[in-house]
Amino acid sequence: MKPLPLYLLEVLFCSGLLLAFYHLMLVRRVAFGHCRRFLVAAILLSVALPLLNIPLYPARTHGPASVVFEEPVPDAAAERPEHVASLQAAGEAGPGHTETAVDRVQVLRMVMWGIYGVATALLLLALLRHVVAVRRLRRRARVTDRGDYFVAESDEVETPFSLWRTAYLVPGYDAEEREAVLAHEASHIRHRHSAELLVAELARCLLWFNPFVWLLQRALREVQEWEADRDVLDLGYDLDRYRQLVFRQLFGYNPDITCGLNHSFTKNRFIMMTRREMHRHALWRLGAAIPVVAGMMMLCSFTTREPSPAPNPSPAGPSESAPQRSEIHISSDGKIRFNGREVTAGELRTAVIAWRDSLSREERPGMTVVIRAARTVPMGSLSDVKDLLRKAAVLRVRYKTMDDEVEVERLLPPRIETQPDGVEMVTPWEQVPGDAHYPDSYRLGMAERNYFMVLVNARGAILAGTPGHLEECNPEELKALARDFVLNPSHLPTLSESRQMEIDLPDGRTERYEASRGLFGIHLARETPYAVYAEVQQALSEVYAGLRADLSRRWFGRSFEELVEAERIPVQRALPIRIFEAEVLADNSSRDISRNHDAR
Repeated sequence: MKPLPLYLLEVLFCSGLLLAFYHLMLVRRVAFGHCRRFLVAAILLSVALPLLNIPLYPARTHGPASVVFEEPVPDAAAERPEHVASLQAAGEAGPGHTETAVDRVQVLRMVMWGIYGVATALLLLALLRHVVAVRRLRRRARVTDRGDYFVAESDEVETPFSLWRTAYLVPGYDAEEREAVLAHEASHIRHRHSAELLVAELARCLLWFNPFVWLLQRALREVQEWEADRDVLDLGYDLDRYRQLVFRQLFGYNPDITCGLNHSFTKNRFIMMTRREMHRHALWRLGAAIPVVAGMMMLCSFTTREPSPAPNPSPAGPSESAPQRSEIHISSDGKIRFNGREVTAGELRTAVIAWRDSLSREERPGMTVVIRAARTVPMGSLSDVKDLLRKAAVLRVRYKTMDDEVEVERLLPPRIETQPDGVEMVTPWEQVPGDAHYPDSYRLGMAERNYFMVLVNARGAILAGTPGHLEECNPEELKALARDFVLNPSHLPTLSESRQMEIDLPDGRTERYEASRGLFGIHLARETPYAVYAEVQQALSEVYAGLRADLSRRWFGRSFEELVEAERIPVQRALPIRIFEAEVLADNSSRDISRNHDAR
């Protein structure tokens, strides 16, 4: 459903456009009946068209469907650095600041809804009061049945009017004047003008803030009077005498929904009495409304189709059979919950497999497990959970902290099992185009300079650098080291090598780029706090996001987020995310590496 302010703007646009079309193309140019039907339709269309939601346009592509084999799933937070910045800004401002801003918005919204509700209620009550007053008047009046309609005569009536099948008039007219007045009101009754005015009144009560609805209602009442006058004159009544009768009418009691005369209409009524209805090119003029209405539908009613299930759906986008995203919560006391239900480690694998099997083959490439853990959870517990996921062939995970300050998406390496005959078997799974995994044997034979190690020990201290050149750092310093490792602007022999690539851009250009051969490897102890691990993952993702943003501006003059799919692909080819997660080390192993670093 579209936001309320947008709906109101579209109502104003539609009603204003249709009113302008009426005055430019129809009024005094086509038959009165056509004008009436158009005005009623204009009121209804201006309310209904913005409410429609017709999925016609192709679905928007918010992110690329990468076709680069080395490209893992991008981290959502890193791909949108402004999201991270907004979270940090909210944290710095403090919860009280955010809550105050939200409270002010809510109070303003409540005040506006209150004003609208009071005004609408008053108008509806006034309309109801008029209807009740007319019904009471009818009960007190002398009613005569004339076959097609009733005549109610009462001294309380100051101006003749009609409502539904009853004409109301004051006694005292001579015979000829009485018949002329009844002929006028009978025309209103015969054409069902009261029903049309009721529709316009209800629309005015609900959309009282829209001046175009008021003008459409006024135009409708005006053309109804013209039509009734024309019917009276077509019966043979003298024009001058009929004008004198109208002029002598007293303007008093006259409910809004009735068809009585009105001072502002009198002049136009006298002018229209001398004109015949125009029927020339009437069909052409009415037909011109079709493209106008079609254009309004294109602007206000047609929307984009929902995209087909993507490999990485949003949490709010479940499939029809089963959600493609599940959650594992690990609390600080080690308890595990799968989709809100507490499970043991053994039950977790069974639950994950059951969820995986509930998905269709087309949905499985997009299945994602969100791992949300307390900041103090040791990585040994998380490693056990990830190993269960690998055994279940569910390899796409999203790491989150309980406070949602960190959010990183990664692919787990598939499980490699050695069979009795010595053959290594990889856990079967559906490879998603563009996703990469790095098994433990991936870096064998790599030059040391191309492997950037990030070691996090049991205390949460971070050691980072190429083997033999580790240094202790915090997450911000890690980002600077990682960026230098990928770019190696000074061509240092201790940092990653590069290879020349020629990359074709969608506009026909060919760009040469020095693509890094480097790979990041994260090594952890079983006692490493989960919070530090998540911060390391996010820091590396932000490095890639920044590099891609710089390259996007250099090639296309826009940030990576603003590129279309065809433009993102060459940027991803030049800067694929290459992050390898090593097996979790025993704490003794991490201490050995730390001691070797200290000795150097």
